Amino acid sequence: MNLAEARAALDDRIHSPVRLTLMAALNSVDSVDYQTLREELGVSYSLLSKHAGILEGVGYLRITKAFAGRTPTTRMSVTRAGRDAFERHLGALDRIMQGLT
Repeated sequence: MNLAEARAALDDRIHSPVRLTLMAALNSVDSVDYQTLREELGVSYSLLSKHAGILEGVGYLRITKAFAGRTPTTRMSVTRAGRDAFERHLGALDRIMQGLT
């Protein structure tokens, strides 16, 4: 893959810094609760919701809501399609980082 092909292989839906960090965090676990994820990423509730919604809309992220007693809980996880897209994106970034070698 040459550099032009690698650039074309970047996934614009993942490439945003917040979405890239979100996908990296979720790719390392089965699922995580919204509050923990928000704190780890250091973003506001609204920003996390916006970017999670974009990733959920393209099928890369699954958001589940439940109750622990009376307390609502929201969990997020990466779908198989999301993991595959993330791996392709990382592969393209890796190729780009190799430069002209």
